[in-house]
Amino acid sequence: MRKIILNEAFGILALTVLLIPQVAHTIYVFKINSQYNDPWFGWCYALGIDLAILIFTVKGWTRTAYAYFIGTLAHNLVYQFYPQSIWSAILICVMLSATIFSFSHLFYHKEKADDRNEQAQLPQASAEALRLTAAIEAGIRFEAQPFLCPECNESFVNSKKLNGHISGHKQKEEWHSENYGNWEDDNVRRASL
Repeated sequence: MRKIILNEAFGILALTVLLIPQVAHTIYVFKINSQYNDPWFGWCYALGIDLAILIFTVKGWTRTAYAYFIGTLAHNLVYQFYPQSIWSAILICVMLSATIFSFSHLFYHKEKADDRNEQAQLPQASAEALRLTAAIEAGIRFEAQPFLCPECNESFVNSKKLNGHISGHKQKEEWHSENYGNWEDDNVRRASL
């Protein structure tokens, strides 16, 4: 039972159930201040306003969720005490505009900003990757390889790799140490530089 209660989906379901009476208050305030008889868009207004708290809380916009908490509290107070006052009409105008702006900013503006950032970063990263790939294919080394094989002039990062390479020359009987002079000292000197 504890796992069910601590589950995020359970919390969202509980909040949604709690929004049902709040929707009724919001619809009532909207109907009283509407010039139409039983407008169907009163339901749209009520669901949009009252689900805003849930959406903004889930998305992590806690300050905006607090602002909507105050707005829905105002709906409840207007419902109880001032259903036909000018304050209820002002409340509807402010809440509707704020909700449209907040939803637009949350869903549309953020996606556009993310798209612009991705488009700005991808070509630069791709160009850098292409330059590195081309350099590697051209044989350019990005780390010092001071140990040279005196037989074929291939370079290596350390003496261990060079010795492994030289053993291949010896197996093929290509190694002639008398022809290479002081090659080991040259490699040590290059490595120290």
